[in-house]
Parts: sequence; C-alpha cells; structure tokens
Amino acid sequence: MHLTKSLSFCLLLSYSTLFATQSNLLSNLKKEIIKNDQQKNELNSDNLEKSWINSIDGKFSYNENDSINHKYETTNTLSISINQPIFKSGGIYYAIKYANADRNFLRIVNKNSEQLQIKTTLSSLYNIKKIDLQLQKQKLLIKNAKIDILRKEEQYKSGFLDSSYLNQSILSKNSLERGLLDMKSSRFDLVKIFKSYSDINIKNTKLPVFSLIDESKFLKKSLAISQKNSEIVKNNYLKKMTKSSYLPTVSFSAGYHNTHDFGSKKYTNFGLTFSIPLIDINRNRTIQIKNLEYLKSKLELSDTKRAQKENYDSVVNKILLLKEKIKLTNRDLKLYDSLLSSTKDSFKAGEKTIYDVQTLENSKKTMDLDAKIFKLDIQLALLELYAQMNGEI
Repeated sequence: MHLTKSLSFCLLLSYSTLFATQSNLLSNLKKEIIKNDQQKNELNSDNLEKSWINSIDGKFSYNENDSINHKYETTNTLSISINQPIFKSGGIYYAIKYANADRNFLRIVNKNSEQLQIKTTLSSLYNIKKIDLQLQKQKLLIKNAKIDILRKEEQYKSGFLDSSYLNQSILSKNSLERGLLDMKSSRFDLVKIFKSYSDINIKNTKLPVFSLIDESKFLKKSLAISQKNSEIVKNNYLKKMTKSSYLPTVSFSAGYHNTHDFGSKKYTNFGLTFSIPLIDINRNRTIQIKNLEYLKSKLELSDTKRAQKENYDSVVNKILLLKEKIKLTNRDLKLYDSLLSSTKDSFKAGEKTIYDVQTLENSKKTMDLDAKIFKLDIQLALLELYAQMNGEI
C-alpha cells in the first residue's frame, strides 16, 4: 500500500484558489518586480520570434565637389533597400518554434521564482507561529524550573538536600531563560524576513492549510519537471535551427534609389539570391555541440524526475513520523489527565503539595503545545511540495 494511503488531511481550499490567495501575500514592490521580469521576457521572446526578419535600411548622402573650373557640383542620393531571406531550409520555421519554446521556458522560470518568494513568505509565517508556541512552552518550562528551585530550596534549608542539587536547578532555570531570549531573537529575524517580502500585518494574516496530493499529480504538476521538458523542446529546435544554417538559403532583395546631381535619376531593383555555405571547418563540431546539449537536457529530465520522486517520498516519510509523534503525544496527554486528576485528589487529602499539581499542569500544557508544533511542522513539509508545483490543479 502506498504511503499516502495512511495519510488524511482536511482540504480547506482548492490548490488553485490557495495559490491565488497566497500570491497576494507578496508586497506590491515584489509583485511589480515579478511583473517587470515577465514583461521583459515576453518582449525578448517577441524579438527572438521575429529575429529572422531583416531591417529595411535607408540611406541619404550629400556630396559637394570642387571641379577643375572651380564650380561646385552637388549630389544628393536617397536609397531604401532590403535583403530578406525567404527560405532557409526550415531555418525560419525552426527559429519561430525556438522562440516560442524559449518563451514557454522563461514563463516557467518566472513561475519558479514567484513560487520561491511565496514559499519564503509562508515559511516565515509558519515559523513565526511555531516559535510563538515554542515561547509559550519555554515559559511553562521556566515555571516548572522555578517550582523545582522552590522545592529544593525548602529541602536544602531542612537539611534533606545537598546544595549542589539546588545549584543545578538554578543553572537549569538560567539556561531555559537564555533559551527564551534566543527564541525571541529568532522571532525578530523571522518577522524581518516576512516584512521584506510582504506588506500585510502579521496579526491579520491567516495561515493556509495544505493537503497532501498523490505522487502522480505532484510529478505531473512539478515546475522543475515542466522546466526541463520545455528546455528539451527548446534545445531540439535550436539543434535543428543550427543544422539549417549550413543548408541552402534563398533571399529576396529590393531597393529604391533617387539621385539628384545634374539631373534627377530614379530607379528600383529586385532580385533573388541563392546561397549555401561551402566550407566551414567548425560545422560538424558546432552541430555536435547542439546535439550534446539536447541529449544532456533529456538526461537531466530523467534525473529531475528521480529527484522529485525522492523529494516527495522524503516529505511523506517526514509527515508519517510527525503523525506518529502526534499520536504519542496525545497518548501521553491522556496519561497526564489521569495523573493530574489523582494528584489533585492527593493534594486535597494533604498527600501532595501545590507544587506537584502546578508542575503536572504545566507539563500537560507543554505536551499540548508539542502536538500543535508537530502539526505546523507537517504544514511546513507540505509547503516544500506546494512551492515546487504549478498552481493550476
């Protein structure tokens, strides 16, 4: 049975809706930068698609000559001309196809870049929430450490305990308090990261809930695989375009000329030119290089598919372990409920102290926080998959 069969998550939003929602997390400045890159790539692709069309050239010249009899003679010439290949043994067709393949490739690259920024923003949000829970847990641990100090202080004063035990409890409490300060510093860094990507107030931001999808759908929607597929198509057309450059070309030329000197001369010219490269010592090597680039992109696709599958399995295994941790925590929580109930009864009977009750209550709360932290870790693991997928599911 596949690993995913044992996993069940609540799907609160469809993936495409979720993607659209999370795109709005990015600041207006980040979105403008992404939009600018998209527009630039589209224009570059448009230029590439029409790069086979040559320019129409215009030329105007004005000359003055001092003749032998010292009379000035002027000549004005206006010329408009074009030399345009109309057949390149498939080269024009492949050039257009290559440009469109490159356009698709760049769109996926842009999508990858946007997804990475969304992932960073969401990851900082999840980790802020996680560290908030860890801060609560740390404060509870500090409370228990202080209770332990009070207990051992009483035992020390009563002569039932050596001072080294009391000293050890104080050191443990101090270590926990330093840890609390480190967590606060880490939270500050996470907030800083979030604010560098988003204009939204953290307090007003709701965390999304991701659902695990099956492996086949993940691989189908993988941006890394899509990018490699588009690269194969692009390199294939580039290979064919390179080969065609060594084959016959037919070009059309035309011109209009208007000259004024002693009189006005106007004429036009039209023509067809057939050309073919006869000797190019680098021909075979150049074609071979493009063939190798094409073959390399196909090999890289297989490697990417394998890496993506391993990545998916790694995330699934991580989630399974986290689910087991949650089960163990919930089981221990039931144990603590029973233990706390009996301890409260013993306290009422005078057999236990208030410290025993408070310690157990704090410990139970820390375990409840652990379960919540594990759930956030599951969402962070799923985010790794989300960030690598096309949002259109």
